[in-house]
Amino acid sequence: MANELTVYQKNEVLPFQNNQYENYPRISDIEECIKETVVGQDELIRRIAISLYNAHYMGIRCVDFIIGGSGTGKTLTMEAFCKEMGLAHTIENATQYTQEGYVGESVDKMLANLVKNSGNDFVKAENGILIIDEIGKKTTKGRGNSDGRDISGEGVIDSLLPILSGAPINIKVQNREFQFETKNLKIFLMDACSGIEKVKSKRLDEKVLGFQMPTSKSKKDLSPEKSIYTKEDLIEYGFTPEFVGRITKIHVTNPIETETLIKIQKESKQSAFRIYARGLWNMGIELKLYDEFFKEIAESTLNYGTGARELENMTNYVFEKAMYEIYNSEDKFNILELREGITKDNSNFALY
Repeated sequence: MANELTVYQKNEVLPFQNNQYENYPRISDIEECIKETVVGQDELIRRIAISLYNAHYMGIRCVDFIIGGSGTGKTLTMEAFCKEMGLAHTIENATQYTQEGYVGESVDKMLANLVKNSGNDFVKAENGILIIDEIGKKTTKGRGNSDGRDISGEGVIDSLLPILSGAPINIKVQNREFQFETKNLKIFLMDACSGIEKVKSKRLDEKVLGFQMPTSKSKKDLSPEKSIYTKEDLIEYGFTPEFVGRITKIHVTNPIETETLIKIQKESKQSAFRIYARGLWNMGIELKLYDEFFKEIAESTLNYGTGARELENMTNYVFEKAMYEIYNSEDKFNILELREGITKDNSNFALY
């Protein structure tokens, strides 16, 4: 007797049978492309890739939450995925939005922006990516406000629920009203969620000092279950159960450390250092560095507390005076030598 369980009707057309998905590359190829730009977030890249491919091929709803501090690569990662996969997207800052009827933008404007970014191609927009940053600022804890009032417009979180649920939304584009289907929309919510580590520690009954890892266990001793956040943590942080219930996955970025910043400078396609080095090479100028150059820039960057975002500013400062002299001189130089201490005094270089 057959005991096979049929989980779908045999005449049902599955999402992955749609021809529009046949041209997608292997997931590992996309993964490697993203890693060329985003360094130090391999686990995050893999998990986001799986979410996007599941949404495309299996029709699985994608409403993912990315938790990570400033400069850890949240936005950069999503922009890289959108570029490599050719997906229409919009990045929205939640702090600009309010509940309908209050001063500020209502959340349906996010979808209108997505349509605009897709070149008014509704099909492309409805299968694109909506990225909402600073979503934690819409909670009382995220604003550092304990009186329960949403001073920027109460109800933004609730206003997002229909979009997160995949319901059709009426939006205005060029003063005309259209219905936007959100059932195939991929949504990524992002925030640093400052203070949420204390919520997790309370759940794990572990004592923490400030932003450090729990003192009762070292970082290496933490099991995977204890190094991630749960939906219960998000609710305790201040998000409503109705909102959290619509989230499909929670991702956490790796913290930015000295070694990661060194690797970013050397390997990322968007590294400001690599841009300068390549430009100088094209001008016939070889770049000569001292042994601790990358480490010195990394450590100076970390002092600002803004993660990898500060790397570009730091690198621009290092090359500023040298590039001025190169552009201004009629002499032809063969070597630019950056000398120790240039991160504090950008006149510490030699051209010859």
